[in-house]
Amino acid sequence: MQSVLIAVAAVVLDQLTKWLVATRMTELAEISVIPGFFSLQYVHNTGAAFGMLKNGRWFFVAVAAAAVVGILYYLRQPEARHPLVRLSLGLIMGGAVGNMIDRIVTGRVVDFLLFYWRDYYFPNFNVADICVTVGVGLLFLHLLLTERESRA
Repeated sequence: MQSVLIAVAAVVLDQLTKWLVATRMTELAEISVIPGFFSLQYVHNTGAAFGMLKNGRWFFVAVAAAAVVGILYYLRQPEARHPLVRLSLGLIMGGAVGNMIDRIVTGRVVDFLLFYWRDYYFPNFNVADICVTVGVGLLFLHLLLTERESRA
């Protein structure tokens, strides 16, 4: 249940931030937050991370749906009782659902966080992407810690 609540909070935050950007900015508009490092830039992404696999709308919906079903199944297993596992899976599930909503409703994802330095620009991303990335990182950390404990 905790993971589902975390996922719901992630989806609400993701959808709220995307709505704020989409209703207050025009596409490709940019607001400098930290000059030379961070801006808000409203773009649409029909692909995956870094714009790969453009126009894969239903493929990405299917992958996200499969991930959510897999996570919900795994959460019923005894090994999923660890708080870090529940947090990480909740974040991953929330991020997957957040971007899945965009793909189902509009066929594209709203991205708006842009980090850059000089001529290097990291691809735009959103709150759902952050949730998935942090969730995977926490899950990896949990796996490292439990492996270390099992060896000791």
